[in-house]
Amino acid sequence: MNTKSYKLLIILASAGLALALVITGLLLTRGDAKNEFSSKSSAETKEPAPNFTLLLIDGKNFNLSDHKGKPILINFFASWCLPCREEMPALEKIAHEYKPKGVVFLGIAVDDTEEKMKNFIAKYGVTFPVGLDKTAAIQKSFGLYGIPTTYFIDKQGIINYFHSGGVTEELLQHELDKVL
Repeated sequence: MNTKSYKLLIILASAGLALALVITGLLLTRGDAKNEFSSKSSAETKEPAPNFTLLLIDGKNFNLSDHKGKPILINFFASWCLPCREEMPALEKIAHEYKPKGVVFLGIAVDDTEEKMKNFIAKYGVTFPVGLDKTAAIQKSFGLYGIPTTYFIDKQGIINYFHSGGVTEELLQHELDKVL
């Protein structure tokens, strides 16, 4: 192969790589837009939260239907999830701020082990009720497709909004104020 052919091959390979990166970026952006749209459309339809019973780490049961008439925040997380680790201090802080206002907080660990979940809860000092969805039945009933995901349920038991990805104190306050 002569030098001219080699240079042409390098240029074509570089152009192909650049084109592949642009296409990948467009597809990822399009996927994000679809996720945002589906989140928005689900939130706009205002569906009732599916009822469930969850065994908590303290040995008690949490029945969603027992809390009708109160705003509820449900956070799906896992001990191995980096965004879950980042958001947990904000969730704990807001739980202390909003519990006196009557908001019920619940953490549901998914795709995790009981031991790792308990270590996670201890590490982050989580004081609100937490349980492990051992059978994945709860996450399936909510249509969960990623973690962390946080659901904001109003006093009538309707999912007012859900957020896929890590939450901030500001987002939590904004959405909880809507369901109070």
